[in-house]
Amino acid sequence: MEAEDLQEDLTCSICLDYFQEPVSIECGHNFCRECLHRSWEPGGGPFSCPECRRPSTPAALRPNWALARLTEKTRRWRLGPQSPDLCGRHREPLRLFCENDQRPVCLVCRESQEHQAHDMSPIDEAFQSYREKLLKCQFILMAKMKKALHFHEVEVKNATKWKEKIKNQRMRISTEFSKLHHFLAEEEQLFLQRLSKEEEETKEKLKENMSSLNQMITSLKNLISEVEEKSQASTLELLQNPKDVLTRSENQDVNYSFEVLNVRTVCQIPMMKEILKRFQVAVNLAEDTAHPKLVISQEGRYVKNGASAGSLPVFSTAWNYFSGWRNPQKTTHVEERFQHLPCVLGKNVFTSGKHYWEVESKDNLEIAVGVCREDVMGITDSSKISPHVGIWAIYWSSAGYRPLTSLPVIPTNQESPLHRVGVYLDHGAGNVSFYSAVDGVHLHTFSCSFVSRLRPFFWLSPLAYLVLPPVPDGK
Repeated sequence: MEAEDLQEDLTCSICLDYFQEPVSIECGHNFCRECLHRSWEPGGGPFSCPECRRPSTPAALRPNWALARLTEKTRRWRLGPQSPDLCGRHREPLRLFCENDQRPVCLVCRESQEHQAHDMSPIDEAFQSYREKLLKCQFILMAKMKKALHFHEVEVKNATKWKEKIKNQRMRISTEFSKLHHFLAEEEQLFLQRLSKEEEETKEKLKENMSSLNQMITSLKNLISEVEEKSQASTLELLQNPKDVLTRSENQDVNYSFEVLNVRTVCQIPMMKEILKRFQVAVNLAEDTAHPKLVISQEGRYVKNGASAGSLPVFSTAWNYFSGWRNPQKTTHVEERFQHLPCVLGKNVFTSGKHYWEVESKDNLEIAVGVCREDVMGITDSSKISPHVGIWAIYWSSAGYRPLTSLPVIPTNQESPLHRVGVYLDHGAGNVSFYSAVDGVHLHTFSCSFVSRLRPFFWLSPLAYLVLPPVPDGK
């Protein structure tokens, strides 16, 4: 009887269970701190004692440490060693799962004020439900891991391509500066420093991208291990807050955006335009080499593809030097001109020296310009225009430019469309270079060694037209 009286003295009159953090109020009665909190009015004002109804205030609460120690000792003495299959408070079998608190509870817990408003489910059903969710989560995480690894692989390839672009650009810059090495050595180093700075900045960005991907992969690995461990755990361990790992798995982000790495540093040599002008020559079109669909001005500085004289665009006064038109079909032998492709050669034949000329196109349609051997009129396929057949040219349009080679080349986009291109032939060095005639930026260089006779080359797409601007007086 004394033991029952002791248990009654150590029991909270609100929850009817052993005291949890017992506190005393002004009237001297003791209650669990949490049970008493639920008795307060909103705002934390005065409240009535649940037993004697005497008023008290939250500020009057005092922890009863002696009662807490006595309660704990009595609980251990009466309940004995705790079993993992029993409720820690009521020593009843854990038969339910509380969705709100994410833990197993007993039937007595369900009836307590703490859990009365909570959603409950049988523990077996909860175990099966969360196990299926965890297994599904594991499968989704594996798919995310595969996607992340794919991103990692693509990023590695992207970095490799970018390194090749850096290598090519460095060679281009070094080659161009070597032409003016004696008085532009400092400028060469400046441009190389800019490229190196760009390289370092891009490397840092790549490092950040790879670090982000590695962090994503590490996080996914950890989540997969955690989910796998959770899914293989015992019933009670698995049901210890399983929603947390599910939520973190669902929120794991594997989105990633790729960025095409281009080289921003251009090869723009000071005074390059002025230097090239020293070698500028007048180039005239040879009517006797033109394809029949090409119409050429009388003085040989303008050519269009497939247009009649009446459909010419309106030019400014600067271009009103066309005095007439010639149809090459009337003045040439068939075997001496292009029969299959809309091409025409310049009258000039270069066997030595340095030569520079410019070509202008204002309609942004596709054209190709460069130099060639004299015996290329028999070519039948525009896709074969390349150094292999004796043509060293670049193709350009509003979308950008690209060198015409036997290998596939991605067009280089320009910040502004190319309207005027300069062609520089250094016969002694055995190369032909192309520049933007507006700002002197280097575009591409071909090697055309071991060819003794070279002529200007032009190709026009349907409706395209090009102009060979006049050379200033004194040239």
